[in-house]
Amino acid sequence: MKKQLSMMSDFEKQKLLNQFLHAPTEQLFPQESVAVYLQCSTNTLQRLRCVGGGMPYTKIGRTVAYKKQDVLEYQESRTVMNTAQLAS
Repeated sequence: MKKQLSMMSDFEKQKLLNQFLHAPTEQLFPQESVAVYLQCSTNTLQRLRCVGGGMPYTKIGRTVAYKKQDVLEYQESRTVMNTAQLAS
């Protein structure tokens, strides 16, 4: 069973982050690793999966996984230069 982010130590979160950063772009990661990288909660990722607007994911049974390349592309697509861009 996966450990919830709120129950992880900073060391464990840093380990997940390092694994993500040093992995090849085709590698799949659980939502906990992606949440640590994006600095959001797993609830945010779950909401994005339900309502749309998030990144592609793979789901087999109850297991959800994200490809590193998709996460990086999603993050890039959310980059803005100023707050006026958020209104459009």
